[in-house]
Amino acid sequence: MATGWLAPVLAGAAMGLQFDPLTATVSAALAAALVGYPSAPVSRRWLAAGVLLIGWAAGDGIRVAASVGGGSAALVYGTVWSLTGLGVGYLLPALAGAAVGRSVFHGTGWLAAAAVTLMLTPAVWALSERVSAALWVVAR
Repeated sequence: MATGWLAPVLAGAAMGLQFDPLTATVSAALAAALVGYPSAPVSRRWLAAGVLLIGWAAGDGIRVAASVGGGSAALVYGTVWSLTGLGVGYLLPALAGAAVGRSVFHGTGWLAAAAVTLMLTPAVWALSERVSAALWVVAR
């Protein structure tokens, strides 16, 4: 049983691991396709980041903002929830897909990036649900 500042951190991490799989899959795949080929311009990184943030806001950000109350514990809880959900559910699959796509040399890197991300995001979601359940046990 966690007490003090550890309880909202663990609870926020547990909630962050329960990200919306549909918006995470779509926005991460689109972001990975935007930057997942060897000749992708650097300016596409900002566009991909915007796609991820818009996808996160539509899928999880509104839920985070609506659920977090006032106080310092709620601020810690909301911050950890937001960063965990964005990092694990959206950013991690997009980065993995983009890395695979950039290593493809025959003109289909963007397709490989999107395909890897489309397969990886549901797998991460399935695993993160189990980790989230374990964190809830410790946080309570």
